[in-house]
Amino acid sequence: MRDEVDRAPGSNAPSAGLYRGMRLFTVAFLLLIPTLWPEFASRGPSLAQWLAAAGGVAVFGGCYIRVVSRAIPRSERIHTPWAFAGLVAAGFGLLAVLPDGWIYYLPFYLITALVITHRPYTGLASAAGCLLIVVFAGLLRGVAPVRLGMLALQLSVFAVTLTGIHQLIEFAVTQWETQKASERLATERERQRLSRDLHDLVGRDLVALVMRAEVAARNEAGRRVGEELRHIAALARTTLNNTIAVVEEMRAPDVTAELDEARELLIWAGIDLAVFGVPSAVHRRAAFAWFLRETVTNVVKHSGARTCRVIFGADRLVVEDDGPPGSPVVPGAGLTGLRERLEQAGLQLIVERSRDGGVRVIARLVKGE
Repeated sequence: MRDEVDRAPGSNAPSAGLYRGMRLFTVAFLLLIPTLWPEFASRGPSLAQWLAAAGGVAVFGGCYIRVVSRAIPRSERIHTPWAFAGLVAAGFGLLAVLPDGWIYYLPFYLITALVITHRPYTGLASAAGCLLIVVFAGLLRGVAPVRLGMLALQLSVFAVTLTGIHQLIEFAVTQWETQKASERLATERERQRLSRDLHDLVGRDLVALVMRAEVAARNEAGRRVGEELRHIAALARTTLNNTIAVVEEMRAPDVTAELDEARELLIWAGIDLAVFGVPSAVHRRAAFAWFLRETVTNVVKHSGARTCRVIFGADRLVVEDDGPPGSPVVPGAGLTGLRERLEQAGLQLIVERSRDGGVRVIARLVKGE
């Protein structure tokens, strides 16, 4: 196994660039904060106030960037709850040092963080609670109720619009995933049809050619003609063997091709891929390709991970993720069916916790196979 880590390169998946653009656009909201500094400086703040403002903004900005980078694409959990807590604490703490304009900026940041880290209805409900808290804080600071009412209306429209945009993007990406799955299924069906036709038609003709040539070689009195016919029979038999080998290769999935498919699927899901080692002759078994396909699909569907590692060992293939620690690992129907398929192919399936608290799944070649 080599030490280098092969990171996933760019993909044609529209979601990869789309999510990067969403992160960049969302982080760009922080550029509003410097507009408060002229008014803050005009008050003649003390050194302690300068340090408090600078430190608070630094913590707020760092936590905001962390939340955005870990929550887009949105999953079913907050990946960094400490960053979210720091964002809220620093944001409300800055109310004591920054000008009144901060009371209008803060809720936009908080609602953005709530929308991108929660499911739609939960995010909107949380945003409504945040809005009430901000309005209450504004009343305590003496902000006019009319201005707070306008702010509440703007924030409500902003929260609904942002939620709708995220839902629309996720729908578009899901449609793309469905289309890619349909294309892969159509390709697989065409490959199966071609292999079946090649076997049934070409193979049948070659068998007939071999039989006819061998019969002619046995019955032909002329030595030279009989020798040529034997050569024809040998050539036809070689062609038959090569055709059968091609058919078998077409019918069996290839681990290298499955790794490329896994890379594309993981990039779509916003999950980094790290590959250790390279496929060897051992991994050319179809069972390893089935294993890679099933386990990577499970990582995308169930893990909530940020990184997936694929490790090619001397006698095994390992797929592990850094998903959140949870209840004991219980293989579902997919892994149960995979276990049966691997056992028939002479491989052993092992499911355990990874060092990051996620799931590690191992396909190991049984000794003697």
